Amino acid sequence: MDSGALLRIVLAFAVAGTWISLSTIAGERLGTRLGGLIANLPSNILVSLLFIAMTKGDSYAAQAALSVPVGMTVDTLFLLALVAALGRGLLAGLAAGLGAWIAAALIFLALPPLGAVWGIALYAIVCAGSFLAADRIPGARSVPKKAVPFRPSSVLVRALFAGTIVALAVAIAQVAPPYMTGVLAVFPAVLLSTMTILARAQGLPFARATGKVLILSSSNIIVYALAVALLFPILGPWWGTLGAFAAAALYVALLAPVVRKVK
Repeated sequence: MDSGALLRIVLAFAVAGTWISLSTIAGERLGTRLGGLIANLPSNILVSLLFIAMTKGDSYAAQAALSVPVGMTVDTLFLLALVAALGRGLLAGLAAGLGAWIAAALIFLALPPLGAVWGIALYAIVCAGSFLAADRIPGARSVPKKAVPFRPSSVLVRALFAGTIVALAVAIAQVAPPYMTGVLAVFPAVLLSTMTILARAQGLPFARATGKVLILSSSNIIVYALAVALLFPILGPWWGTLGAFAAAALYVALLAPVVRKVK
């Protein structure tokens, strides 16, 4: 493993761990609706596309960003299966989610690559269908915000747990055989960490309700990826990352009134 790959692992650990820790605490304070919006803002994908641009060029990263919708389609199915099975416990939910992810990822790897337009269309259909299916699950109703005392130790523990999960996924991807690289590239480490932390800290109903919103708010990752594809060749990786994150944040702000109506 070269120094570039090691740097990516360290950045993934630091950025994703810190973001997931803070966003889950914010989610507990804001409730499942707004918490699900905040938790899905770009974190690991930000590091991944920035790293690709720094090592392989802006144009390569822009092209790689166009494959994100297919990856998010697989992750959306992971969320739906997890939310549906959480009623039987956290381990059952994680097993169902990971099982759905493996099956969907292998199917998409076996199919010819989809173009950007077809990838976005597929994601939109799967996302809408998954959200409607999750909305019909009785135990996935929104849960109001709860008073949560701020403890620095809680932030640290969550950051270490989430950062380790994300960094481990990135590390395995660096040394995996070629046929596994595409599968690992869409591994939902951030979503898995977020849902696990919320289930342990706030209970399964809170996690299920947040997971339902995460399905809908995953669309902001598509906005981020498309902004990267547009901005990286024009602004470069650093300013392009800043602009793409601003676009994703603006989209989340516009989506907030819709999410507030989710039951």
